[in-house]
Amino acid sequence: MRRPAISFALASILPLGSAALAAPKISVSLEPSSAPVNRPGRMVVFLVNSDSGLDEKTAPIDGPFWESEQPIFGMDFDSLLPDREIVIDAGADGYPGNVGALKRGKYRAQACAIVRREDSNWKRVSGNLYSERGDLEIDADGNGSVRLKLDRLTQAPDRKSVDGVDWFATPSTLLSDFRGEPVELRAGVVFPLEYDPSKKYRAIYFVPGFGGDDLDAARFAIERASSTGPARDLAKQTFLIVLNPEGPNGHTLFADSANNGPCAKALTTELIPALEKEFPLIAKPEARILRGHSSGGWSTIWLALTEPNTFGVAWSSSPDPVDFRKFQVVNIYDEDNFYTAPTKTESGALMCEDRPSFRELDRTTGKARNVMTIRREAMQEDVLGPDNTSGQQWDSWFAVFGPRNAAGHPAALFDPATGVIDHAVAEKYRAFDIGAMVRADPDRYLPLLRYNVRIMVGDSDSFFLNEAVSLLKEDVDHLVAAKEQPSQTGWSDEAPAGHPPPPEGYIKVLPGYDHGTIFQSPEIRAIDREMLDYLKDLDSPHK
Repeated sequence: MRRPAISFALASILPLGSAALAAPKISVSLEPSSAPVNRPGRMVVFLVNSDSGLDEKTAPIDGPFWESEQPIFGMDFDSLLPDREIVIDAGADGYPGNVGALKRGKYRAQACAIVRREDSNWKRVSGNLYSERGDLEIDADGNGSVRLKLDRLTQAPDRKSVDGVDWFATPSTLLSDFRGEPVELRAGVVFPLEYDPSKKYRAIYFVPGFGGDDLDAARFAIERASSTGPARDLAKQTFLIVLNPEGPNGHTLFADSANNGPCAKALTTELIPALEKEFPLIAKPEARILRGHSSGGWSTIWLALTEPNTFGVAWSSSPDPVDFRKFQVVNIYDEDNFYTAPTKTESGALMCEDRPSFRELDRTTGKARNVMTIRREAMQEDVLGPDNTSGQQWDSWFAVFGPRNAAGHPAALFDPATGVIDHAVAEKYRAFDIGAMVRADPDRYLPLLRYNVRIMVGDSDSFFLNEAVSLLKEDVDHLVAAKEQPSQTGWSDEAPAGHPPPPEGYIKVLPGYDHGTIFQSPEIRAIDREMLDYLKDLDSPHK
C-alpha cells in the first residue's frame, strides 16, 4: 500500500568537496575522525523556520512539533562513511514537501541518523547519532545550503539512585525469542512510605502514557514523599510499580500482538512473578491494582478485561480509542478515508475537510481549536520511519492492533499518502476493539467493567478520545438497562471471583476537561480515596 522506500541515487552520496548542486542543498556527514557506521539506518533532517513562533532555544531535533508545522526530510542509508556526505535532495521523503519547496527565509537545521530503534524516542537509545544546529538561509531564487556533521552520540538514560526507588529488570525469554535478541523487562519500584520489610503489601501497577517509561518512578517517588491526606495514606499501604511499555514499535499497550510479540504474557508470566519473588508483595489478583492514563489508560482496561486472573481493579483516564467506530474521529469499518471527511457548506455544496488529530482547549472561553490534522501527523511519521517503522503514535497503533505486512513491518491501516483505509487490515483490529468485544460477549466482559473498571475522560479531550469512551458508555448503559428488564436473560450480573458486591465500576465523561486538565478534576483527585476504600473493602470480614 505504501510507496517503495527510497534508495539513494548516485547523485545523493557525494565525496566531500564535490561541486554543489543547484537549489537548496542540505548535506550530512560523519565527523571525519569517526568510525564508519556499518549498518543501515534512517537519516532525518529537521528544520525550524525563524518565524515559526517556537522558542529560539527549541532544538530542531525535538520535532515534529504539534503546534507548528515545520519541514522534515528523511532518507534511508545502508552505511555511513567519514569521507562521504549524504545530500538531502528532491529524492528524499519530505513534509510538507521536498527540499525544492522550501520557502524563502532563515532556518535552524539539525540532523540525526537513527540506526537503533528500541524505543519510541530515538534519543533514549544508545548509539544513534545527531548533529549540532546549523543555519540554512533560502534566498529569493530558492538557493541555500547547510552542512551538518554527525558528531554526537545518544546515550540511554541512567537509572540513577533515588531514595525509595528500586530499578528492577529481568530477562524475558518470551520477548527475546520473538525478537531474536536479548530483551529485558523493566520496572521502577517505589517503596511504601514508612516501609516495614516484615509486612506484605498490595501493589499499584502504573502504565505510563505514550513516551513514558519506568523512569517516571523517580518523579512519583518525590510526589509520594511530599503527599498529604488520602494520597499519603495510600502511599503507606502500597508499592507503586511503574512499568516500561516501550519497544521498537513504540508503546506496546501490554497487548500480545503480531508485531510486538507476547507483551501481555511476558508481563503476567515473567515480570510480575519476578517482582513478587524480589519484593514483599501479596500475590493475588485483587492485590494488583492497575492505573494508567492515555495509552496507559487503554492498557489498564485491556489487562483488567483480558487478564482477570492476574489483575483486580483498574482506574483508567483518557484511554486510547476503546471503540474503533471512533478511532479518534474515524469509524475504521464504515468510512473510507482517515484524512478527509465529506462536509456540506452553508450553500449545500459538498466539500472535503481535513480531519483533526489534536486540539487545544481555550481555558478562558472553553472552546477547542484544532491544531493538527491526522494527515500531518501521519505523514510526518512516514518521514521519520518509512513503512510504519517510526515508533510514533499511529505506527505504534498499527503495530499493536494490526498484522504484519509483506516486509515484516506493521501493516498500515490507511495509506500515508492518501489516507484511504485498508478495510482488510481494519477487520483485524476487531480483536482489540474493546467496544466490539463487550457487545459480542457481554456475559464475559460486562461484569468485569461494572465491578472492576473505572474510566474517566474529558468531553474536550485533546485527542478526541472522549468520542470512543462515549460509545462504550452508551453500550454499557444499554446492556445494563436491558438486563434490568424482567423479560431479558442476556448477560450474567454475577460479580467476578474475589470481588464483593455492589458493582463500583463506572464510565464518566467529564464536562470542560481536556487530556491534561482532567488531572485538575475532582474525579481524578478522588482516585486515591477510591483506592483506599477498595483496600479497606478487601480487609473487611466478607473477604
